[in-house]
Amino acid sequence: MLLPIVLLSLSFTAYADVAVAPAGPFSASGELAMKKGRIPVSCNTTFDGRVGGDGALRVTAVSFGGLNPLCKSIKALGLPWQGQVDSPRKLTVHDMQVKVRVPLLGGVCGPGPVSLVWRNAEASASFEQVNLGPDCAMNGTMLTTPQVDIRHPSQAGAVTQSASSP
Repeated sequence: MLLPIVLLSLSFTAYADVAVAPAGPFSASGELAMKKGRIPVSCNTTFDGRVGGDGALRVTAVSFGGLNPLCKSIKALGLPWQGQVDSPRKLTVHDMQVKVRVPLLGGVCGPGPVSLVWRNAEASASFEQVNLGPDCAMNGTMLTTPQVDIRHPSQAGAVTQSASSP
């Protein structure tokens, strides 16, 4: 009986093994290639939200734009989206959902979890062949502003100490 309780408590604190700096508001922007069924479209996309120092993630606004007029037909649903930093290399957004508003071929993608690859060197989150049910796929890299740094807590302390040493 104790093992299920321990596993359950670990699942709620899994993101506590990271240190995120700076914590607070962020914006992540880049070109996102989306496909709904067989309809592909690439849009300039921006995700706005907040990230906690412990890795708690909240996406509060999403915008799709660009030269392709289909980009204006894509809308984020169910905001805010909740998520977390799983490790210094992976983020998860739990309840991502978008609606593509085009006659006959449009529809809703999600809600569902989406895993992103995090790269500290570029302060970027990448959608790498991400699928979102029932028939959507996404690829693209979003750069964060301000540049967010994600590390294990022991690495974050070492970086802070070395930066403050003469």
